[in-house]
Amino acid sequence: MKFFNNLKERYMSNNLFLAVLAGIIAVILWLAISLTQYPSVQKTIEHIPVTIDISGSTASQNGLSVIGCDVEEVKVELLGSRTQIGYLTNENLTAYFDADNVSTTGERKLTLKIKSDSGIKYEIKSVTPSKATVFFDKMDTREFNVVPLTPNVKIVDGKVKNPDEYTCIPSQVSITGPSAKLDLIDKCYAVSNKEMSLDTSYVLSGAELQLYTEDNVLIDQSALKSNTTNFDINIAVRTQKKVKLSAAIANAPANFNPDTIKFKLSSDAITLACNNSQVEIPDTIDLGLIPLYEIKPGFSRTFSIEKSLEGSELINVSDLESVVVTIDESEFTEKPLTIYSDHLKISNPPDNSYEYSLLTQQVDVTVVGSAESIAEITAEDIIGEVNLLNTNITEDQFNQSIIFSCPSFDDVWIATNSKAAIQRTKAEKKSSATPRN
Repeated sequence: MKFFNNLKERYMSNNLFLAVLAGIIAVILWLAISLTQYPSVQKTIEHIPVTIDISGSTASQNGLSVIGCDVEEVKVELLGSRTQIGYLTNENLTAYFDADNVSTTGERKLTLKIKSDSGIKYEIKSVTPSKATVFFDKMDTREFNVVPLTPNVKIVDGKVKNPDEYTCIPSQVSITGPSAKLDLIDKCYAVSNKEMSLDTSYVLSGAELQLYTEDNVLIDQSALKSNTTNFDINIAVRTQKKVKLSAAIANAPANFNPDTIKFKLSSDAITLACNNSQVEIPDTIDLGLIPLYEIKPGFSRTFSIEKSLEGSELINVSDLESVVVTIDESEFTEKPLTIYSDHLKISNPPDNSYEYSLLTQQVDVTVVGSAESIAEITAEDIIGEVNLLNTNITEDQFNQSIIFSCPSFDDVWIATNSKAAIQRTKAEKKSSATPRN
């Protein structure tokens, strides 16, 4: 009793003490009333992350993956016990969606749900946003060919890139990603924007992979993964030159003026290249030889470019595969003549053990030339020679080509491939008489 009296005398007369005591009593009363009259409270929690884990779901069992989700975090309104709900934060709550009803690729609107491993009981009043747009697709891996692209690499004059050896290392890339994304890939480029001027072959390092659609739209690679991202580009440089084309006359007599015939070519030039820097590309390429006797009004002959370059290191880089050679018919006229045996002769017999004689007594020929010369020429102006030089003769009777010439005219020729029949007979040995004494 004495203690309480002392306490009363010491503190009850102190106003500050009374104010503090009153506050404590008020809090205790508020807590008692709150816990008994309002046991549940509402709490708002923001920035709760959305997890994208579909393992064990129907979507996962069908080989699907989540390619995209338009919601990253949510806000939730919770109801729960005043003494427990206060412990819930965005660190012990997770938002998720249920993929058990998803079995095919495509876009889905899925309800967002809340879960917690805290063990605290609560009631969800609302989730904002309440749904997420989720895109499902199957992951796939495909191989693509890679094409080099070096827009700032220049080649010096007289040199060009060899397209057959303008390649990437590696030449293929393996890309993994959503099948729908892979379907968009139409072209794969190894791109280098380095600036340089080349006169010889070069390997350019550090090219990066770029992917394009069929409409040449650059594809975002964030959802894709390739087995390599760095490429080397091999730039093979070779010599290239535009050269003239020509055709030459064969089997023309010595006095014939070759400028009389001017050939018309369907293409008079071609572009050639050579990978060997030591080989010089000529200024002119001869398509081939045309025997003089083949040339007459209406003449036309086709030459293969490939055959003309056969045996050389030169490469045809034009689209030209063949050339047609003709003449201007208006410049020439023709006349038929008959050449008799007195204007035919045999030259260069191979040995003296045989005698050779002409069985052919006359030959019909066509003479071609300028109108002025053709008007003047006669059979008397034409000589036919059967040249047996380097001829392999195995029979006593054989045929041999006749080479015609017109000594008095240098602008006419015989447009006939004639042969003469030749007879070979053993030469008689000359006997020498021994004088008598």
